[in-house]
Amino acid sequence: MESAKDFFSNPDSSSKKCHYLTENYEQSLEWEKESVSLYSCGVVKDDEGLARNIFSPHHYDISTGSLTTLAFDDILNKGLSVLRCNQVDTTKIIEIGNNKKKDIHGYHGYITVQAKTIRECILDSKRAMAIYDTAMIDLLSHADICSIGVTSKSGKNLLRIFLRETFSKLVPIPK
Repeated sequence: MESAKDFFSNPDSSSKKCHYLTENYEQSLEWEKESVSLYSCGVVKDDEGLARNIFSPHHYDISTGSLTTLAFDDILNKGLSVLRCNQVDTTKIIEIGNNKKKDIHGYHGYITVQAKTIRECILDSKRAMAIYDTAMIDLLSHADICSIGVTSKSGKNLLRIFLRETFSKLVPIPK
């Protein structure tokens, strides 16, 4: 079996890493306790805040002013990209969002959640998610939230709803 660092740094596993982690539930829990990136400052602690940048039209419905469940779809495959708030300030979160914005996507701001809240979610009688410190050379504050214990279709739908209701309201970018 490969190491956590090898698994998370392998580009072949990046688009389906949450599938593998779900199939290897016990291993996924163990890997959460290790640094999985060469650039990491350490594992994500329960008391850390996590921020997710929000773009439209996929993450945010402009007409209703609300998040869509699609804002959380990545949690089922490649991992939900978040920034560790103890490593970035608001200005940097917004700068990262503005730099990632594509021509057809609008950047609206970010949402936040405590790591502990993510880890306390239980679905299908298992812990539903794990958080990995997937820092990159050019983005040291990066982490991924992955679905690890949810296998049923209804559980996956509940997971996205849980996330939509658990993350903070949108913190809009200053005009």
